[in-house]
Amino acid sequence: MIKELVRRRLHQATPSEVVQYGHEYGIPLTMEEASALLNFIKNEKVDPFSQKDRLKTLQYIELQFGKDKAHDAEKLLNQLVDQFNIHHLM
Repeated sequence: MIKELVRRRLHQATPSEVVQYGHEYGIPLTMEEASALLNFIKNEKVDPFSQKDRLKTLQYIELQFGKDKAHDAEKLLNQLVDQFNIHHLM
């Protein structure tokens, strides 16, 4: 059930929400970057619980926005997994 809630929320996110979350977590994004990322996630039907999809998304971020943002995104994901103790879902 948690997985489905996370997937649904991810696919319903707006670019302005992604920009806001990015700033909150120290990964500044432009509206254009947020929009492109969400388009990728939606078009590719990214499952955040799939290691293959997470890797594909991080590679996309690196190609489109740079290695630093990809590294920051991976670091943030790992922090959130630890914070919410969801290692078993990943």
